[in-house]
This record gives sequence, structure tokens and C-alpha cells, in this order.
Amino acid sequence: MDLPAKRRLAISIGSVVAFVGLFLLMSYLRPGVPKAVTILTGPKTARSYRWARSYAEYVKQHGIDARVVATAGSAAILESLAEREEPIVAFLLSGVERRSPADSPPEELESLGSLYFDPMWVFVHNDSGIEDVPDMRDKRVFYGRPGSDTRATASTMLHVYGLSDHIPSGSVEELTPQLAAKALLTGDLDAVFLIGSTNELAVMRLLTEDSVHPLSIRHGDVYSRIQPDVGQLTVAQGLFDLAKMIPREEVQVLAPAMNLVAGKNLHPALVDLFLDAAGSIHGPQSLLAPRGTFPSADYTSLPMNPDAVRYYEKGPRGLRKYLPFWLATIIDRVMVYVVPFLVVLTTVFKGIPVLLNIKIQLSFNRFYKRLVAIEIAADKDNRREELLRELDAIEVDSGRLRVPKRYLHDYFDLRQFIHDMRDRLTDVTG
Repeated sequence: MDLPAKRRLAISIGSVVAFVGLFLLMSYLRPGVPKAVTILTGPKTARSYRWARSYAEYVKQHGIDARVVATAGSAAILESLAEREEPIVAFLLSGVERRSPADSPPEELESLGSLYFDPMWVFVHNDSGIEDVPDMRDKRVFYGRPGSDTRATASTMLHVYGLSDHIPSGSVEELTPQLAAKALLTGDLDAVFLIGSTNELAVMRLLTEDSVHPLSIRHGDVYSRIQPDVGQLTVAQGLFDLAKMIPREEVQVLAPAMNLVAGKNLHPALVDLFLDAAGSIHGPQSLLAPRGTFPSADYTSLPMNPDAVRYYEKGPRGLRKYLPFWLATIIDRVMVYVVPFLVVLTTVFKGIPVLLNIKIQLSFNRFYKRLVAIEIAADKDNRREELLRELDAIEVDSGRLRVPKRYLHDYFDLRQFIHDMRDRLTDVTG
């Protein structure tokens, strides 16, 4: 096999090995987009569960299988997020991790953004004497079952108002929201906290009753500054039912935002896909938020996912704007690894001629160094035979030299120099 053929074979084998190594590296350092993901929500009665089903349908259209799992609330979600290793996203109210019964929120937990407001309703009995939150001191108050979103959010609110140690719970905390609403109507409770999306039936019932009324939060703007992940909403008179004028009066309520959260290891392509879904589902106008309010990087209490921040600033990454999800993710992986690899490969191949040039020049220099030594010793008669033998050795060694075409001129100059040196030595000895 001649030299060019050997070189081509070596380059072909090297390229195949390099590309196999590249794709193994891609699989190890940047795994492909997972084909399945779990979505955790509150109870099946919660709005988050219904929204999660819409998300599951959206991502399924893009080749991702999503399983919706209902839980008891924030504490169960935080516990599941801490224990599970598979790709998982969850609906979690902003701020609930601060007062959750769980030991602490998972350190790897990040927010992908807020999705919608979930009002915190505070209903009080007309005879309770409660006109503002501080008036609840030592009153009979239901603020959610342990582990629920209502409990976590209301606990934070009561803590900010300095009431955590001044509201006995006792057996009241074991009531369901429906039973708590009934106890409020009968006068067995003075106040009831309810998160709107989870307890919509209880909220709507209490809004229509004459013996109770929703408490309008007077210092909501101050509270929102203390807890910036909580919004302050004005629920206009008749917003829910204009014919029946529900609510009967304008009400100021505090409203944590439902966040979409995930672990830091969630694949960037899935971050984009879920935020695409969020824009499609929550972008339109709702009763509580104008068009374009959500999804948003505001109203979050957990650190923001860097890929989500990039999405809010620049939109979907690169080709996702123009190509189907599956194709864009493949090209993304190729671009991340193959392009830098080709740059390195090109640089290496450009460096090969330089290395060859150095190698050839060093070989020529060694031969000429030996020839110079013969030139210097040529006038010594007693060494003529020895010098001819050295010259023969140089000729043999130079004949073994593999010389590219671009160096043939230099090679033939070397051979001619050897020939001329032999003639000179032969003439002298002859």
C-alpha cells in the first residue's frame, strides 16, 4: 500500500473513532430529551390539577409522555420533589416552602415562572368583631389543614402580622374546607382562610351568604413589599357573577401566584416546552389578570431556572422558533458538540502540514550536518575511504525518507549534493 493510500486509511479510521467518541460524549454529558415527565399538582379538586392535564396534552403533542399525579398539597409536593430523580415538574404556590411542614425545600428546586394568581380569601362572621387581620388575635380561626396550600400560605401571613402564637387551632385544623365554611356560618368559627382554586365551591358559597363576608385586606400593599412573591388584587363588585352581584362589594385580597417548579436537572428543551405550554394556556386574559401577565418571572419565591430566565428575555432557543420540537432538539445537541468538534478537528488538520514541514526540515538538517562534517574532513587523505562509506550511508538513509511532493525540490537538491560530494572524493582518491 502506497503512502497516500495509507494516509487516507488512517484519516478515515481516525474520523470514525472520533465521531463515535463524540456521540458517546454527547450521551454522557448532555443526555437526550427525556421521553417522559411527571407533573405534580394539588388535589384533584384543585385548579392546578385541571391545568396540569392541559399541560400533559400539550407536551404529548410534541412527543413527551406526561403523567399527572395529584397530591395533598405543598408539603407532599416538596417531599416528592426531594425524593424523586426522574424528570419532574410541579405546581407550587409561591412562598409555601417558607412555612411548609417539610424540613426544608429541596436545594435543587427552581422556579420556571408564575402561572396565575390564587387568591387567599379570608371570610369572617358578621358578629365576630373582626375588621382587619390583627383583630383575629385569640379568635376561633380555621387556616387550613396541615400540609395544605392554604395552611402554608396563611401561616406565612399570620407570621408577618405577628399572630402565629395567638390563634389556637386545636381540633379545628382537622376540618375540611367545606366543614369549616359550615362552622363559620353557624357561628362556631370567627374566621376561615380559603385558597380560591382549591376550595372554589366553599368560596362561592360563602360569597352568597348574608351572615358572613370576605375581609378586605387593608395593608396589602405593605404585605406585598414584605413578601414580593405575593400579589395584591382588587376583586371588583360582581366580577364572578354580575347578574347576582357576586361579590357584593369590592374586595382587596392577597394572592400568591401558582408557580411551575422543577429540579435543576430538568433538560433545557423541556424548560422551553413547558413555558411554551404556559404561554399558550395562561397567556390569554383571565378574570384576575390582563392578557400577557403570565407566565412571568415575577411572583416567584424560589430561585429562577437560568434557562427559564433566558426564555423570558429572548424567547425559545434558536431553531425552536422555526422547527418542530423533536427536530430542533436533535440539531441543538449536534450544534453543541459537533460544531466545536469540527473546529478542533479543522485546527488539527491545518496543523498537520506544519508538523510535517518541521519533521522534513529537521531530517534535511541532520543530513546536511553529516555532509558538512564530510566536507570539513575531505582534505585528509587517510580518511577518504571512511568518508565514502559515510557518504554511502547518508545516501541510503536519505533514500528511505518519505517526502511529500511539495518537498521534492529540496529532496533532489540533497541527493545532488550527495552525488557531487562523492565525485569530489572519488577524484581526490583516484
